[in-house]
Amino acid sequence: MAVATLIHSSEEAEGLIRWSMLFALSDGDERLIILHPESIEEPELIAIIDRWAEDHQVVPEREFVALKDVRDEEGILDQLRRPFINLAIFGQNREAGVDPGARELNRRIFDRAVCDSILLRLGNQMLEECESVLIPSAGGPHSRVALRKASRLASRFSGSITPLYITADIGEDDGQAVGHRILDKVISSAGISKKCDIHPEVVVANEVGKGISEAVSNKDYHLILIGASNSVSVKRKLFGAISPAMFDGDNAATIAVIRRRHSVGHRIRDFIERFFALRVPQLKRDDRISLFERLQTQSRWSFDFMALMLLATGIAALGLLQNSPAVVIGAMLVAPLMTPLLGSGLALVQGNLPMMRECLKSIVLGFLAALVIGILAGFISPSAGLTAELLARGNPNLLDCGVAALSGLAASYCVARPGLSSALAGVAIAAALVPPIATVGISLSLGEWVNAKGAALLFGMNVVAIILSAAAAFFASGLRGQIKAGKLWARRSIVLLLILLVILMVPLGTVLLSTAGKKISNEPGIRGAAITAIEAESKAKSLGIERYEVSLGKDQEGNLQVSYVAEILSSLPDDFIEHLAKRVRELIPGRNATVKVTTVLVSRASSD
Repeated sequence: MAVATLIHSSEEAEGLIRWSMLFALSDGDERLIILHPESIEEPELIAIIDRWAEDHQVVPEREFVALKDVRDEEGILDQLRRPFINLAIFGQNREAGVDPGARELNRRIFDRAVCDSILLRLGNQMLEECESVLIPSAGGPHSRVALRKASRLASRFSGSITPLYITADIGEDDGQAVGHRILDKVISSAGISKKCDIHPEVVVANEVGKGISEAVSNKDYHLILIGASNSVSVKRKLFGAISPAMFDGDNAATIAVIRRRHSVGHRIRDFIERFFALRVPQLKRDDRISLFERLQTQSRWSFDFMALMLLATGIAALGLLQNSPAVVIGAMLVAPLMTPLLGSGLALVQGNLPMMRECLKSIVLGFLAALVIGILAGFISPSAGLTAELLARGNPNLLDCGVAALSGLAASYCVARPGLSSALAGVAIAAALVPPIATVGISLSLGEWVNAKGAALLFGMNVVAIILSAAAAFFASGLRGQIKAGKLWARRSIVLLLILLVILMVPLGTVLLSTAGKKISNEPGIRGAAITAIEAESKAKSLGIERYEVSLGKDQEGNLQVSYVAEILSSLPDDFIEHLAKRVRELIPGRNATVKVTTVLVSRASSD
C-alpha cells in the first residue's frame, strides 16, 4: 500500500512530506508517492526525505510524479485512483507562497478522491515523530477513521492519543458522565487496540471551537485530527471553529481534517460521472446558466401557463370526442406541461428544493385544471360512448413506459441545446401528456371508470418516467449540484420515484404479457375467413360501417378469439353478435372460436 501527497509549492513541501512519512510508517505502507509541479525538481524533494531519514531506520520507497499541469483536477484524481493508494494528503496553509486557488483545488480533490483523505494545516513544528494526538470525536464514521489513524501513529512512536468529546452544559457532573460514556462507545466501535495509550477527555462547552481550545490549553499536542464528511466543513474546522491563537508560537500544532474512503456506491457514481464526461458532450457554464433560467422561468404556475393548459386540454377533449387523431396531436403541441417535468428532473440533479416545489405546483395545478376541462367536455358532449381515441388512452401497456422514458431523454437533451430546439415539437407529440388527462375527465363524466383508471395510470407513468429520464439526461450532460448537507431529499426522491415507477409498471407489464399471451400466429385463411364472415353479416344487416379492424388472439380458456372493433353510424341489431359468431364458426370449423365485438358510434357531418 502507499501514501500519496500533492505539493503545490516549495513552502509546503517539507511539512507535507514529513507528515506523509509519519502516516506511511504508522500504517505500514511501503511506498510514498509525491505529486509535484515540474517547477519543483526531484533533488529538492529528495533532500527533504534524506534529512528526515537521518533519524529513522525505515524509510518508505519513494515515487515522484511530475505534473505538467498542477491544476489538472481529473489528472490528479486519476493518479489517486490507483488501487494501492491507501491515503492521500493535501495542504491547506494560508501562508505566503501558497496559492489560494491551490487550496480550493485541494478541497475539491479531498471531496472526490476514492481513498482516505487528509487536509493538513501545518503547524510550526518540524516533527521527527508524532507522540500526542487530540481527536475531537462525536461517533461518526469519519471520527472512527480519525481515531484509528491516530492510534496507529501513537503506537508507532510510543505516544498517546486523547479522544475528546465536547458536551453542552447540562450540569458539570452529568455532562462529564454522559461524555465519558459516549467516548467509551466511540472508542470501542473504532476497534482501537487496548495497547494504545488512551486518555479520554470530556470538555463542557457550548461551542466546539471553545471546547477544543480549552483542551489544547491544558496540553501541547503534535496533531489535532478531526473527522469530516466533505469540504463544506473543512474551512470551518481548519480556520473557523478553532481559535487563531492556536496557530501562533513555535509549538503550534498541526491541524488535520480526515475523510474516510468513499463507499462502493460513491465510487460507482464517480465511475458513471467519468464515463459520461468522456462520451457525452458536457454543457458549458453559459449553457447551464441559460438552461436553468429557462426552465425556472417557464415552469412557474402563471396566467400564461394556465391559459395554455386549459386551451390544450379543450383541444384534446374535442379531438378525443370527435375521434380525430390530428386534433389530438395539435393539443399535444400547445400543452406546456413538459416544461415543469423537465424542471423537476433538473431540480433533482441539482438538489434545488425551491425549484422542485415550483415545478410540482405547476404539475399538480395543471393536472387539476385539465381534469376539470375534461369532465366538463364529457358532460356537454352529445356522444353516448367512448371513441377509439378515448379507448386507446384507457388501455396502456409497458411499451408506453418506454415511450415516456425516451421522450424525457430526448426533450431534456434538446432543451439543453438550443440548436436542437426544432426537435421539441416531435418530442411533445410522442410524450402525450394532456390527452390522458382529458380522457380521465371525459371517462369519469360518462361513468367509464375502468377507462378513466387506465388513462390516469398512463398519465402517472408518463410523469414519473419523464422526470427520471430528464434527471438522467441532465446528469449525463454534466449538471451537478453543490455538495451540501441537506441534499438527502433529492436522493430519497429519486429512490421513491424509482419505486413508484416499478409499482406502476406492474399492471402495465401484466397487460402487455396478457396481450402477448393471447396472440396467435396468423394461420393461412383464418383471418381472411373471419373478415369474410364479418363483411357478410354486416352486409346482411345493412350496417353503416365507417372503419373496422380485425385481430386474432386467445380467450381465457385458450380458444381462438376473433376481436372485431368497428366504427358504426347506428347501434347494432340485437342478434348481430350471435349471427356473426355462427358465421365465423362455419368458416373456421374445428377451432371453437369466440367473437369479441367492440363498437364506436360516430356521426357524419353534413352541410346544406
